[in-house]
Amino acid sequence: MASFIDRIREFPKAAPYIVVTETAERFSFYGMKAILSTFLISQFFNPTNNPALQQQAEAHSNEVTHLFVALVYLLSIVGGLLADYVLGRYWTILLLSVVYCIGHLFLALFDTNYELFYTGLILIAIGAGGVKPNVSVMVGDQFKNENDPAIARLYDIFYFGINIGAFFSMLITPVLKNSRFGAPLAFGVPGVLMLLALLIFLLGKKHYKIKSAVEIRTEDTTPLWQQIKSVWQVLLVFSFIPIFWALYDQNGSEWVLQAGKMDLHFLGITWLQEQIQVINALLILILIPVFSFWIYPAMEKSGIRVTALRKFGWGLMLTIVTFALVAWIQTQIDAGVKLSIGWQLLAYLLLTVAEIFVSITGLEYAFSNAPKSMKSTIMAMFFFTMFLGNIVVTIINNNIRDKGFFSHYEGASYFWLFTGIMVVNTLLYYLAIWAFGVKDTVVVESIADDVHQ
Repeated sequence: MASFIDRIREFPKAAPYIVVTETAERFSFYGMKAILSTFLISQFFNPTNNPALQQQAEAHSNEVTHLFVALVYLLSIVGGLLADYVLGRYWTILLLSVVYCIGHLFLALFDTNYELFYTGLILIAIGAGGVKPNVSVMVGDQFKNENDPAIARLYDIFYFGINIGAFFSMLITPVLKNSRFGAPLAFGVPGVLMLLALLIFLLGKKHYKIKSAVEIRTEDTTPLWQQIKSVWQVLLVFSFIPIFWALYDQNGSEWVLQAGKMDLHFLGITWLQEQIQVINALLILILIPVFSFWIYPAMEKSGIRVTALRKFGWGLMLTIVTFALVAWIQTQIDAGVKLSIGWQLLAYLLLTVAEIFVSITGLEYAFSNAPKSMKSTIMAMFFFTMFLGNIVVTIINNNIRDKGFFSHYEGASYFWLFTGIMVVNTLLYYLAIWAFGVKDTVVVESIADDVHQ
């Protein structure tokens, strides 16, 4: 087996700067998002903690949170187009990172003014939307050969870095929110980390392969019909991922509110309800190397081909099981049973494995199957699936808040609703890839070979 040092040496010199930049940026994003749902309720939507207003306040908070996340990923399309056709990736990241920092400043300064606080969320959405797809593509851009097997391994490390940032931010910011300095400090620290991300990105400039939008387009000699075919197949696969995100992103909103109704004393610790999210990032840090270097190679060795399309399908099916468990938990809560938070931690374990199957594979699939001149745009389309998923949840929660059709889906029935939607989505996914003969990608072949060297 190749040594760890050999693994590191196969990566371009720019890789550490990009990975650390993303780690700091994700700390800033997940840090503020970790406390957003509960902060909106306590500060703006139900500050008197009136039980009669709580259901509507929770629905309003979930609506705003999912709308914010949706806007981030909608604007990733703009970020991708800016990079591919106007500014190039480097300048798009640089300029929109400044907007990102200003947004964090608004959250820290205007925590008692809803209009200005909301303006801060919009600025963060603009910044994050521009940065996210382009940093992801810059990972693969640094390699001379786009088929280099080290690209998949670097995306694993890149995702590992994302979750280091997420882990520490979700652990720390709820504590800061409950300190005597309160929300200004809790929202201010993520802003400092975003500024740090910008500085680290600037430090790596001399190592980056920086291409203008014109250079990106002129390098692509792939015939137009072939580009269209590639884009069509990628978008067909991606069309079934929004429902995954509709369910997945509830772990940062609906699941947080559910945790507040459970027994939070577990493993000798009394957890804050916002801190439970940290288990997702922690499990990612543990499970990425486990899957990349043991489980996937073992499956390949036993004759089970681990391909991109199969991993997507496994992830969708596992999400069904996860939400069935969450619905059961809520059924017990509705019946007056105060379950241990350990049950929700089990749901996080299942959801994290599903995330590994869907999200990391999606990053690599987007980069590997996109035409050279459209890599940021196609990566943005992957993030656009997150927009669509969050819009679904936003619409349903808005309808609940306004006492519309979905208002009778409360408690456990809310989670059963999404479980049923995912069942239909998964069946349609398998039907579509069979009917259209979608091109598959083996994403772990090289890892399996290297592990057995």
